[in-house]
Amino acid sequence: MTKRLRYLLGALPVLLLIWSAGSQPAAACAVCYGDAEGPMIKAASMGAWLMIVLIAALQSSFALFFIYLWRRARKTKDPLPS
Repeated sequence: MTKRLRYLLGALPVLLLIWSAGSQPAAACAVCYGDAEGPMIKAASMGAWLMIVLIAALQSSFALFFIYLWRRARKTKDPLPS
């Protein structure tokens, strides 16, 4: 390890501490300040549900594919010659 790399790795925690101490608090977006039952909130909720459904469908189809392969392999399995 070179001297320069060791120096940078040693200075990294100090730089992170200085950076985090000077940060500003985060402000909420305009949607968070609005109506709790507004159209933007409903659209975001529906988008989240759509992503959950798509992921569940993808995982289910993946599992069904392996079940299909397992059944097909079991059906075509040749018995050992005697």
